[in-house]
Amino acid sequence: MSEYEDREIGCYTEHGVSGYGVAAKLSRSEPMTEVDLKSMAEKMVLSIAERCMDLGAKCIGHIKTHLHTPAGTLKVDTIDIARGAYSKGHLSGPVREIYLAVNSIVQGIYEDAVKSATLEGMHEVAEEYGVTVVKEKEHTYFDEFDFVASKQDYTRQLKEQLDQKGGDDSEK
Repeated sequence: MSEYEDREIGCYTEHGVSGYGVAAKLSRSEPMTEVDLKSMAEKMVLSIAERCMDLGAKCIGHIKTHLHTPAGTLKVDTIDIARGAYSKGHLSGPVREIYLAVNSIVQGIYEDAVKSATLEGMHEVAEEYGVTVVKEKEHTYFDEFDFVASKQDYTRQLKEQLDQKGGDDSEK
């Protein structure tokens, strides 16, 4: 009998890592400025990080979001609540429709806890900014190294994924 059979091993140990990703289509009745959208996204990743830490996470690996709008794209991330959030990108004008992908990588809690923290943080902050989550769908982890498609193809795929009907998607 192996010494590991009586205890948890793998990514769910004290030093293990769990992750969750979600793609969402967001909408707002009044146009949202770049400043407000960055503020919302920064608050969103920090809210997710705080929720993960409250659930017992040892540390935040990386919580990031990529927002695509008709007026441009924004990327926002955090690696630690105390360090705050970092945002990059620019919009050419206010927007009502937003495609959002969030990936949360966290050490020390199970995937279900990361999922819960991610969805609760995303919804709570969106609501605070008057933004409706029109549709959401679980999304695989993304990183600049994961992209084999162009940014345009990735954006098209994300839109198609969220525009599909049926399946086990959540319609809001």
